[in-house]
Amino acid sequence: MAGYKETPRQKMIGMMYLVLTALLALNVSKEILDAFVIVNESIETTSVNFAGKVGSLHNDFTEQYNLDATKVGPYYAKAKQAEVYSDDLIQYIDSVKYAVIAATEGIPLDSAKVISLKNIAGKDNYDVPTRLLVGEEGFKRRGGYLLQDKIDEYRLNMMAIVPEKDRPHFKMGLITDGEYRDAGNMKQDWVEHNFYHTILAADVTIFNKLKNEVLNTEYDVVNYLFQGITKEDFKFSSIEAKVLPQSMLVFQGEPYTAEIIVAAIDETSKPIVEYKLGATEWDDDFLTGNNAVQLKGDSGIVNLSINTSNKEPRKYTFAGRIGIKKPNGIDIEYHYFASSFFVAEPSANVSATKMNVFYRGVDNPVKISASGVPETQLEWSLVGDGQIKKTKEGLVVTNLKKKTVQSVMINVFNNNGTERKKLGEQEFRVKDLPDPVVFVTGATKGNVPRQAFLANPYIRCALPEYVNFEYKYKVVGFNMWVKKNGSDYQMVANSGKLSSDMLSYIRSARKGTLLVFTDINVRGPIRKRDVGSFVIKVN
Repeated sequence: MAGYKETPRQKMIGMMYLVLTALLALNVSKEILDAFVIVNESIETTSVNFAGKVGSLHNDFTEQYNLDATKVGPYYAKAKQAEVYSDDLIQYIDSVKYAVIAATEGIPLDSAKVISLKNIAGKDNYDVPTRLLVGEEGFKRRGGYLLQDKIDEYRLNMMAIVPEKDRPHFKMGLITDGEYRDAGNMKQDWVEHNFYHTILAADVTIFNKLKNEVLNTEYDVVNYLFQGITKEDFKFSSIEAKVLPQSMLVFQGEPYTAEIIVAAIDETSKPIVEYKLGATEWDDDFLTGNNAVQLKGDSGIVNLSINTSNKEPRKYTFAGRIGIKKPNGIDIEYHYFASSFFVAEPSANVSATKMNVFYRGVDNPVKISASGVPETQLEWSLVGDGQIKKTKEGLVVTNLKKKTVQSVMINVFNNNGTERKKLGEQEFRVKDLPDPVVFVTGATKGNVPRQAFLANPYIRCALPEYVNFEYKYKVVGFNMWVKKNGSDYQMVANSGKLSSDMLSYIRSARKGTLLVFTDINVRGPIRKRDVGSFVIKVN
């Protein structure tokens, strides 16, 4: 009987979806939108995989029907009807999704069918989707309510396929009549709860999640029908042992885990697995001297877990066999398997996006990643001074102020929800930003045309070319020394612009007159600085 079971991957995606939905109460940052794209891509991948799983089950049903149409026929007809109901609802969900995308983006419907979520400009738009799906004042019950009606009709049709005696115990998803409340604890209906003021990125993700629930419901119903055929009636064309790993790459200390199953086996079976680590194919000699490891399974599946804490980083192989009882309940039939996995050292990559140094008083962009670890599981800390924070442009190291701190350390961790493990660390030097170079626009080799200087009368500054960083210093004052009546004469400016008496002098100055600029003060990230002086000749 169906139990609406979700795979670990589906549970993970569901949890991520709930967290992201909760974050909609906050400002929708680029990171949240990008996270919705990642979750949606995972859901779409799961949808493809699940569709293949459902298709495989229908193929098995067809094989059994071809072998014995009389016995399998009644179950087979209901399975085909379940397929029709599911295909119709999935097509309707897609039609609503594409219509909302097209209206929000202002693009043709055909374009909406092929554009990916990451390329949609209005991912954070909630006005148009809310109007189309929930409605507005005077126009309630829009597209979302029509979708709810379709879902309710689908559940009734699918439940009608299940014999009446089993319906009270048959769990089916796609519930729309639950008790829903908003953040203020006000009651909502299913449509408001899912689509009211929900951004387009979330709406697309919800639509694709609904499609997965349809596929899950179809699988549960069809699988229930398939189990209606007695074990003695199964005439499988082939049975294969399969190893389904959680991941082919594991870090030292983390177990390699996998499910070992027999395709098309009855869930009532209790298979036994024997395997040998380091082998590439099974040999019965492994059974002597306790060379093989034996595992007992349940419901047709054996869970394999190999400890890697004492294993060096490299590729590992294993081979084994899985035994199941034949339909007569006495004889055991063996099927063989072989697989491999890689053990890697925990590692993290931390890099400053500008230089391998952090500067005091400014935001220093930084990138943090770890091979094989989802970004959502990464955590980090900064030791020494300052802090790491997220911005719209990405991570930055900021608030570096202590002159006594010459370096800081970034530690990176993997937090999978049950364990927090350190992946690595990276040290960065901490320095003050170098002094800027001061210059006059249009000057070359210490000479500046008079008219060019008068047209652009500013002393400007910029970081030296060797500094791969972006920061705009500002000139806040300087002195200009000139010759008047044979004596040195000082003029003062309180900004980066030449004062009126400076401009008056330059207008009347002879060609070749030298101008001496001193006490040039600029405002930096922490304090004002005197960046020296320079001489320029007026031509």
